[in-house]
Amino acid sequence: MKFSKLAAGIALATLSAGALAGGPLYIHEKTMQPYKWDTSKGAIPVWTDGGQLIKDKDGNDVQSFTILEQGTKFNVDITLPDGTVLPKNVPLERDYTFLTIAQANAVTADAVAQWSNVETSTLEMAIAGTIESQTGIVDVNASNVDQIYNAENGYGFWVNYDSDGAILENYFGIPRSQVLGIAFPEWADEETGEITEATALMNGWYIDINDTEGKMVQGVFTHEFGHAMNMSHSQANGHFTYIANNSYRMYDGVAGCAGTNTYTGRNSAPVDSIETMFPFINVRGIEGEAQGTVNVRDDIVNISDLYPTADYKTKYGTIKGKLYTKEGVEYSGMNMVARNLDNPLQDVITQQSGNMTQGRIGPDGSFTINGLTPGGRYALYMDPIRAGGYPTTPTDIISVNEYWNEGESASPALDNVCDMTEIVVAGGETKEVEMYFNGYKNGIQYTPLVAAWVSDHSKNGKKAYGMTQSGTPFIYDSTQNTFETLVTPDGFATLKASNMAMNKTATKAAVIADLDGDGVGQGAVWDIRSNHVSVLEDPSNNTCSLGSQSGVSSNSIWDIDAVGHTVVGNSRKPNTGGTECLPGRGAYSYGVPTIWDTKTGKATLLTDGLEWIESSWGGIQVLINGERTEAWVRADRISGNGRTVTGSGNNNNTQLAWVDGKLHDIYKDYGALNSSVISYDGERVAFGAQQGFGRRAFGEGVKVWNTQTDEITNLGGLRWCEDVPYYQFIYNLCTAPFNMSHEEIAETAGLPLNMVLDANDDLTVITGRLLIGGMPAASTIYMEGIGWMTGEEFFGKQGVVEATNLMTNGIFGVSANGSEMMAGIVGLPTPLTIEIDANKAFVCRYGMNEELSFPKQVIEAVKNGAEFGRCEHLEDY
Repeated sequence: MKFSKLAAGIALATLSAGALAGGPLYIHEKTMQPYKWDTSKGAIPVWTDGGQLIKDKDGNDVQSFTILEQGTKFNVDITLPDGTVLPKNVPLERDYTFLTIAQANAVTADAVAQWSNVETSTLEMAIAGTIESQTGIVDVNASNVDQIYNAENGYGFWVNYDSDGAILENYFGIPRSQVLGIAFPEWADEETGEITEATALMNGWYIDINDTEGKMVQGVFTHEFGHAMNMSHSQANGHFTYIANNSYRMYDGVAGCAGTNTYTGRNSAPVDSIETMFPFINVRGIEGEAQGTVNVRDDIVNISDLYPTADYKTKYGTIKGKLYTKEGVEYSGMNMVARNLDNPLQDVITQQSGNMTQGRIGPDGSFTINGLTPGGRYALYMDPIRAGGYPTTPTDIISVNEYWNEGESASPALDNVCDMTEIVVAGGETKEVEMYFNGYKNGIQYTPLVAAWVSDHSKNGKKAYGMTQSGTPFIYDSTQNTFETLVTPDGFATLKASNMAMNKTATKAAVIADLDGDGVGQGAVWDIRSNHVSVLEDPSNNTCSLGSQSGVSSNSIWDIDAVGHTVVGNSRKPNTGGTECLPGRGAYSYGVPTIWDTKTGKATLLTDGLEWIESSWGGIQVLINGERTEAWVRADRISGNGRTVTGSGNNNNTQLAWVDGKLHDIYKDYGALNSSVISYDGERVAFGAQQGFGRRAFGEGVKVWNTQTDEITNLGGLRWCEDVPYYQFIYNLCTAPFNMSHEEIAETAGLPLNMVLDANDDLTVITGRLLIGGMPAASTIYMEGIGWMTGEEFFGKQGVVEATNLMTNGIFGVSANGSEMMAGIVGLPTPLTIEIDANKAFVCRYGMNEELSFPKQVIEAVKNGAEFGRCEHLEDY
């Protein structure tokens, strides 16, 4: 037999750690079946740890599981289980026993009995003796624990009591204040997949001082012992208590549908409905005791799936199915929930799609839900895992949550999310189902690029550049839906900046590269087709530099024109004057807006109207046209023909522009803030405008400045109350009892502030981001002749249900004709970019849907009386 040590353990945490979906913890790759104990050998022997010897009030040695440590002070009086009272605010003069090893063993016996007494499972465990009797180790602690975890100690389940949390901290490297226990199958026969040895580590340090009998920690023991039997975590009801709150509500079905209940946190669901294998637990309340019992069907079914009795499958029913995207691709990682409509909190069973392959064979939408009560009326729906890491990588709902029904399809027009067909099966019967995420295959397509952050989108709409979550640069080809990671060949410098800019055809890119290997990046042009990199001139000879998240560089690169002839960004000059920084003083420098000729590599400083002077704080600041100062300025965008450059200043990114090299202060003249977009010909510049800041801010909508005539066109903006709520402190003045209108609010506040992000070549389509209190609140889009919409309205009217749970708060890339876009969601813990194919969109004319080219045909149709959107979705926002 070949034995192997299985991977790391799974921890049960306090309210700050992650969740695992129902199913097995480890899969035996040879058979693609879960690792299991061989229950035909009889009861699994359980070996229990000893504990530290602590003197009791009579001077006798007591083996202790939970110890109140010498020197500790408590802010309440503590009554020990033996009746001793320790007064509050008095440091303990010695260690005291709080729970004994005898009490810990009683809790262990109860947890063993919970799993052993499941009627439909053959699993049986029994207390067989002590670890000391098998190994000679009286008390497993930080000094000898490697003899347990680094050795095969013999058949059975080994329960270690970590009295002071030192094993957690010194062996596992986990703070004792964060984890309540760790357990896992440790050794297995690789030929058969039979588990031969498992361990559990129970954190005695975390026991609550009111838990004098160990009842509140009972759930930790039962939960960890489930892991030792190769059970994973599950999410059936626990999130109703531990994750839900008034602003993040949870539902025992599809939100908004009849019969679905809403949960807002503790006390909103019965405490006995929390499944034992939910990954959070409150050991300072009744929840901990409730989770110590195996009473919810989810736990009963999961242990029975691993160790079924001979009649388990014939006594109960099964749902066997697959989950697909709208394109028919299998979709792994989604929590699939079967809930009995007549007993929804006790009779609920969950399985994760693909949990029997755990990513080993690629996308797998398969799920099998056993243990259905014969004759029970079950609703089947999808629900994302709410937190944590998993054997099968969890995935988001890429459309909307929905129930399964007999008419299941991907069409939002035909498959209402609330349409539900009850699943009723007899004992031994299997109901086979297919389930699809809703989404139209025509019209606007909205596709998440998971764990990828795009930073530039070529104006032909065909390629994008970005970084993976691990920081690896890539080129994304939207025509092939492929990613090409940029692996550095010999002689090719590593790209340093995440804000690389591509020309219109994605044949050239402006980058930061360290060509000479001195650790300081420099502006360069990358010919993507030939993979050749040529350096751009640095006026400081690479002596002045600045560190950032992208590394140390002498230049910052922001944009490149359509044909790839001109690059804009900043170079640096020393604070002390001259052109070069002194050795080791590269950061003592300031940025100067710069344009580069990519053919010659020559740099030209954009200094018209700018003067760098000493500031009151001792650094260098910029005087603009002799009228106002900024801490810094930069050049960050260039028109397609290279004629007009715009840039930002430090103060709320106030906007500047250079037309044929001449400076215009468009913040001072027109209130331009945050960012600008430029027409291809450089003749028009659009920007969000505002006068004043803070409470005195007055939004002026989005303006377009004609660089040739100085004419200003106001494109307006979103409307208060109709598009955007208006808050003062915690009160929404749009609602009762205030009931203010847009006009009343706009009289003193102006329009909502709209930060423009990108546009097509002629500015007939402009995208942006709504800012409330300076924070991203929503995406915005302007269509000439239609006006401004929020992203919610734009995608909602088009029936793009995929945006419902992943609504972008900024469309940052727009192709030259406005039909392809890239969007993001600021604030997500992991990077995610959304590719938007808007070549075709819908209008509703005379009650009929018409699919037209976007934007020109759609805009023209709306001008002629059609409504923007699909007829059946005009109110879906």
